[in-house]
Amino acid sequence: MDNSEVIFKPVTQRHDRVLIVGGGESLTDFDMDLLKDFKGAIICVNNIVYHLPRADYWITVDPMHNGEPQVALTDKVKGVYYFCAFPDLKKEPFDSPYYKAVDDVHYLERIVPINEEDGGQGDYSLQEDKDKITTGDSCYGALGLAYHFEAKEIILLGIDVYGFGHWYNKSDAYNRGWGKKFREYKSKVPLIYKQSVPQWNKRGAKVVNGSLNSKITCFERTTPEKAFTYFDK
Repeated sequence: MDNSEVIFKPVTQRHDRVLIVGGGESLTDFDMDLLKDFKGAIICVNNIVYHLPRADYWITVDPMHNGEPQVALTDKVKGVYYFCAFPDLKKEPFDSPYYKAVDDVHYLERIVPINEEDGGQGDYSLQEDKDKITTGDSCYGALGLAYHFEAKEIILLGIDVYGFGHWYNKSDAYNRGWGKKFREYKSKVPLIYKQSVPQWNKRGAKVVNGSLNSKITCFERTTPEKAFTYFDK
């Protein structure tokens, strides 16, 4: 697929209940087979799609890896609907040689907030336009997708912002070598998620974080097991 063929289309799917699965180690002992009968939509990110018994949607805000589309984009899992945040190369032509589009993906325009001159965060609010998605990390992109679904009950699993591996492979130390950069990441990402709280409140929606020690403290935190059944009461 040529980059010039990328069309940003609005999200049309609707789901009242959404489960977002990240890679955090808080999910190490969680029974993933429970996902098979989840009463709602399941969104996952990046390589997690290969380790779940069921996923309905996939999203990334980082489509490229080592100069090529990441493997999860090119080696798709049957039955999963793929979303991808992608820059508008008409606005940012300098990025065009780096990015490569692929077929059978629903592209959303990637909005990268510009930091304020005083070193502030910039505006990471979730996008109201359904053909756009705010960056942050890919799980925040998944949260933005749930917002486009107009979900009222949202469960976060495996979104810790403290570990160095994944629940499905602790030896995959994707950020162990980040050093100071990872410390900056841990301090910044929770502030990004916090910016979405007023939007969820306005909608009368509830977000539950199934990671007791997650650095993201703006949502109610509990265990993965209790979060998974939180809305079954």
